[in-house]
Amino acid sequence: MLVSALLLPPLASPLSAGFPAAPAADCAGAGSNDFDGDGVDDTVVGDPFAAPGGHGGAGAVHLLFGKGERGKVVSAPSPEAGEGFGWSVKLTRLDADRCADLLIGAPYADVAGQRDAGAVYAVYGGAERKPVRLVSSTPEADAHFGWSLASDGAVIAVGAPHEDADGVEDAGAVHLFDSGSLAGERRISQDTEGVPGSSEVGDMFGWSLAVGRLGGALDEPDLAVGAPYDNDDGRGRQSGEGKRDAGSIAVLFDVREPKQEYAAKDWDLHEIVPTDAGDRLGYAMAYGQEGDVGYLAVSAPLGDGGQVKDSGLVRLFRASGTEEVAPLATLDQGADGAAGEGYGFSLAFTGEGGTRLAVGVPFDGPDQRGGVRLVPVRDPARAQLVALGGAGDHFGWSVAFSGNRLVVGAPDHGRSGAVALLGRNDGTGTLLSPGTGEVPALSEGDSADFGATVG
Repeated sequence: MLVSALLLPPLASPLSAGFPAAPAADCAGAGSNDFDGDGVDDTVVGDPFAAPGGHGGAGAVHLLFGKGERGKVVSAPSPEAGEGFGWSVKLTRLDADRCADLLIGAPYADVAGQRDAGAVYAVYGGAERKPVRLVSSTPEADAHFGWSLASDGAVIAVGAPHEDADGVEDAGAVHLFDSGSLAGERRISQDTEGVPGSSEVGDMFGWSLAVGRLGGALDEPDLAVGAPYDNDDGRGRQSGEGKRDAGSIAVLFDVREPKQEYAAKDWDLHEIVPTDAGDRLGYAMAYGQEGDVGYLAVSAPLGDGGQVKDSGLVRLFRASGTEEVAPLATLDQGADGAAGEGYGFSLAFTGEGGTRLAVGVPFDGPDQRGGVRLVPVRDPARAQLVALGGAGDHFGWSVAFSGNRLVVGAPDHGRSGAVALLGRNDGTGTLLSPGTGEVPALSEGDSADFGATVG
């Protein structure tokens, strides 16, 4: 339970075996997260430690259609033990048929003889198109390509936070692909021209990612990158100085096309609150949009929110068609927070009915049952706590929105883990696990941490 390969050519390679065939569908009326084209938003749930076919840790992903009344299990074409398929998941748009498509990270997959180099699978909804596997053009052992994912329909960003970028151990890098062609790979590190910071040992640049409109050129995607293990040690390349693992983020503008030098901005935690070692700004990120206003949420789950040491905080940023991204507010639990609760461990936005931010607090409560804070962006004082399940469930380990439904993972509920799908005004609900109701169980093998990731 949670507490804290196939040899294919580089870049895009077609796959078929192991994936359910996507039915031909009319996606004209599809919602933003509608994978099967029936007009109802769907949900994806990752279980990266599942054992399909008895392969421990190979991982599996469940597609839950509609309100979870039915679903389908997706696994890698040839599951291998320990690949972590489903470590990251993202519903997005990769083609023009208006049905949602699915990106799945398997950061422990072996590639071209490189152990744990990592891979990402693109599974198309709506039309009968073969899935595709993405890997780095220069696979590196232990890089964990696919650790994080972000996409806006124009570009796909893939995090490889353990990559030895620029010859520096675990400095981290981000790989960008064109969403339509799944080609044109570009690699960005902290030593890329114009990117703030310097590649230093253990920064983990690319641990978290978000893509959206953050003040660059109109209709061009911008990229936010978290480096939660970056030391607060000033400018220039250092070696172990400063406050370790304080964290930082960078926002790169207009990343659709390659550039000789990127325009960018960056922030460190000390610009928000007094910084301690281990605060980890950039651990989780989320992007949301309402009209022409874009919001970026960035967490420091061990920051001193509300002056309560190590209780966690979230920094909210705002951008618009006329304003470059800038800090807007700092969110925390105030006096209700407690050390180690992990406020901001996971984040998700929805613009349905006014922008709301879901903040996962998976270690909330003396028994670590967990919870989720729902924060109206325009009136954070009206934040509400949603809590389901029981002791040790870690409800809120992962969060997402599917249409107006809040999706919350509780990967330590029972033997297999669980998710909850909650309506807008639904403070209670049922935890769904593989094999219960219409949620399919693995045909061979066991689930382990269903709900570790959701999208």
